[in-house]
Amino acid sequence: MEIPKEKRKILSGYRLLNTKIDRLEEMGNMFPNERKSYESEAKKCRGLMKKIEVAIKAIDDGVLSEILFQKYVLGRSLETISYSLCYSKRQTERLHISALNKLEI
Repeated sequence: MEIPKEKRKILSGYRLLNTKIDRLEEMGNMFPNERKSYESEAKKCRGLMKKIEVAIKAIDDGVLSEILFQKYVLGRSLETISYSLCYSKRQTERLHISALNKLEI
């Protein structure tokens, strides 16, 4: 089964969005005249993060959404996730691919 690369790219950007928001807030403090622009961009980032979270929660299988949440929102490895779910790493990899295929984003 092929891994949906576009979905992985979007999901992988979740943690980067957190970093970007922090940077934008810092820039707003450094350059008060441009604060509204930075706040607007940070708001867009928060909106995208929320869309990702909603899409993950919308997956009908609790295990599949949990794998995506732990992997992309919390940044955990599949090995760590498999340990916490009491699955083999290979089974977790299969479930991960299945979750990506079910994800509507």
